[in-house]
Amino acid sequence: MDLKRKLRKLVHPDIIASTREHVARLLHPVDSAKLLARLESDPGWADLRRQYPLGEKVVHRFGDTKFWIRRNVERAQDLALDRAPTRYLLDLGCGAGFFLYVAKQLGHDGIGLDLDEQPIFRDALELTKVKRVVHRISPMQPLPAPAERFDLITSYLTCFHRIARRPDGDWKTWSPEDWQYFINDVRAHQLAPGGTLMLEFHPQRDGKLYPDDVRELFAESNARFSRSKVYLT
Repeated sequence: MDLKRKLRKLVHPDIIASTREHVARLLHPVDSAKLLARLESDPGWADLRRQYPLGEKVVHRFGDTKFWIRRNVERAQDLALDRAPTRYLLDLGCGAGFFLYVAKQLGHDGIGLDLDEQPIFRDALELTKVKRVVHRISPMQPLPAPAERFDLITSYLTCFHRIARRPDGDWKTWSPEDWQYFINDVRAHQLAPGGTLMLEFHPQRDGKLYPDDVRELFAESNARFSRSKVYLT
């Protein structure tokens, strides 16, 4: 039984997807150290670290540039941005802008969208030189109309669909109807022909990324599932 279980794990779609990503990164290496050195050449990072000293929890959200550049190089590689024609991107919940910084270093362009609640993000965005649209994503409300449609829309560790904490510590999240409105709006007004929306989710305490009825809605919308990510076109 143990051997059968191990064999099933080896052919699990998530394992296959992870292996495929790792192989692609090996075949198409990106020098993250070079991108980090280019970013850190701006003395403003040292000033920011003095302004937000180590030990403050919020610093990890921008200060560990080595970690975030490496993480976002991997994200970009998984989306083939290191070997794709120029794309115009929208990053939902862009934070300090590290993903878009990496994408721009790889020859792409784009803007971020996020709230303006963290001064540290506002300051970091000046150093990553990422343009941000300030907007709260709300259920049954459209995204801001873009001047130009996007080839790729990303949302890493999506949390805009969270409504409120439940007593058990998990989140009450958007209904299938809320998601259907969002998907329809993105397809009708945001994505360019052939464009892709990628959503990456946090698991809840029960291990689920989203309720079963939301997964069913994604499937009916012709989504492709890959571990914690959902891809829609």
